[in-house]
Amino acid sequence: MQPDTSRVADSGPTVASRTCMVVGKILEACAIEMKQKLGGLSPQDYYAKHGELSVERMYEPPGWIQWDDDTYRGDAYATYGWGCDVIELELDPHTYEARPSRITVVHEFGRAIHPALARGQIEGGTAQGLGYALLENVVMRNGAMANSTLTNYTIPTTLDMPEMDIVMMDNPYPGGPFGAKGLGELPMDGPAPAVVNALRNLGLDIREVPATPELIAGCAAGS
Repeated sequence: MQPDTSRVADSGPTVASRTCMVVGKILEACAIEMKQKLGGLSPQDYYAKHGELSVERMYEPPGWIQWDDDTYRGDAYATYGWGCDVIELELDPHTYEARPSRITVVHEFGRAIHPALARGQIEGGTAQGLGYALLENVVMRNGAMANSTLTNYTIPTTLDMPEMDIVMMDNPYPGGPFGAKGLGELPMDGPAPAVVNALRNLGLDIREVPATPELIAGCAAGS
């Protein structure tokens, strides 16, 4: 159904990775109820005997969620995903180019519904985060982005990616389908801070991203 607020109940804000967790939980509840109503019959046999079968469920926030719109206090979200990124990088002393040589990524997002797709999401998001950290420099000119095409906006390729050690922690969350939480944007949150901290550990006072060779050279000259 189209999200017309006159017909669709308020299920909370459109934020973060809530589709798998919220919509997925509703679908799981519908499937369980439908299985019970089928009573062991196949869908074809049920239809022949009883006609159409439909079930309907509405999102219900967990009982522990308490939020006060007047004071703006309470539990904003039912749960969170967690991640940790550890970057090992090399810095060329002549060109000031920083290149990650290895990255370890640990994520806890409940239980992976599709482990292969989840791993791909982590790898892709991590690559995007590394691009944000080191390569993707937005140039604004006269109120518009001057380098808005892939011919002049540099994104990482497979040759720019280091070896990745991906760890997916299994910690089922009861409010999600089969224990799942959201993963979506989580993988791209950690790489840039990890890169900056690694550069700062080398004595470079990096305070912005992307940490291009020009920026690093300026920090090295001032240190």
